Amino acid sequence: MGAENKGEISVLVLNLSIAAIFSGLFGGPSLVYLIPRYAFRVLFILNYAWSAITAVLLVSLISGGLIPSTLGGMDLFILALLESLVGANTMMLLGRERVKDHNLTQIIKVLLTVILLLVMRSMGEVLNFEAFVSSYRIGLFGAFLFSLFQLRGGNRGSHATGSIYETIRSALRYGSWVQVGNIAQLFNYRLSFFFLEFLIHPPEKAFIRIGIYSASLQVAEAVWQFARSVSTVQYAKVSNLSNKEEGLSISLTLTKVNAVVTTIGVAILCLLPSSVYEQIFGLEFGEVRSHVIFLAPGVIALSMSNAFSHFFAGVGSHRINAFSSIIGLTLTIVIGYPSIQYYGTAGAALTASVVYMLQTWYQFHMLKRDHSIGLSDLLIRKADLVLVKEVWRKIKP
Repeated sequence: MGAENKGEISVLVLNLSIAAIFSGLFGGPSLVYLIPRYAFRVLFILNYAWSAITAVLLVSLISGGLIPSTLGGMDLFILALLESLVGANTMMLLGRERVKDHNLTQIIKVLLTVILLLVMRSMGEVLNFEAFVSSYRIGLFGAFLFSLFQLRGGNRGSHATGSIYETIRSALRYGSWVQVGNIAQLFNYRLSFFFLEFLIHPPEKAFIRIGIYSASLQVAEAVWQFARSVSTVQYAKVSNLSNKEEGLSISLTLTKVNAVVTTIGVAILCLLPSSVYEQIFGLEFGEVRSHVIFLAPGVIALSMSNAFSHFFAGVGSHRINAFSSIIGLTLTIVIGYPSIQYYGTAGAALTASVVYMLQTWYQFHMLKRDHSIGLSDLLIRKADLVLVKEVWRKIKP
């Protein structure tokens, strides 16, 4: 679809992600905890009302900027509302242990979007930003209807009758630190998009640069899939251990595994010639290789941070993860703006790499302070291979 359309889509998806995360201040991960303990109807109404408020606030805050000029305020409101409602529904499904329906909701959203784009292409229509918006709107609506249908009868089995005030207080108490960290981390990952849009003129050129940079990020971040899969096993394991030191030992082993696998993946991506990226994305995307090289150290560091984060989450230290994200966001603002102003997307990639490394260092420092570990604990030992085999057996399916 070209770099400009890619950039416009990236900015739109970022804005919708912001809306979804803010709408999760009264839900999000905390809903999984709250659903069994509070009346379903209270939580349902609260999250739907807050989702509508969030969508209105998003449109009000970014009206006239930060979105492609071809997208109207009403279109943005509908997309933000649907994105937030789908997010709330999926968390409520998880709270009722409907994992399969949660996953199907995500699949339906993507599948409908892709199918509609393919249908448009087969009919000879031009695939541009407007085509994506139309397809994604229907994808979101289909996911919303499916998830809403699966939530029918939500009061069954729930004997809690907490008031709205009690529910709001509990939602904020259990979910605020998690969502603050998520909000800060999202901006940490993608704030450079806004800087590029502000600093590069005309807007068409800005979207082209954002498109190229977002493709670079997606390529580099693809190698995190292994670390994310491993972290699912790690989080479940650490959360169910009463001995923190045993959980730390497991987490340190998985930190090493993540680093090794991610380094191999990043090395392959860096060795691929620019022509490969041009063949995949288009002739405008030859710079992807150089950006991936700039991002490489940070991507490796963040794969280690992933293991640290899930250890802290597993032992209930959500504040450390939140502070890590806030520190990263602060550094992104301080370093990113001047770097992007002078070096464009290359500056954005270098900033991201530096910030990811410093975030990882902060988390390691907290582990060192609280658990007396050192750099020598990150060296690979024979005992680590036993756990690697166990983890591999669990994630292989």
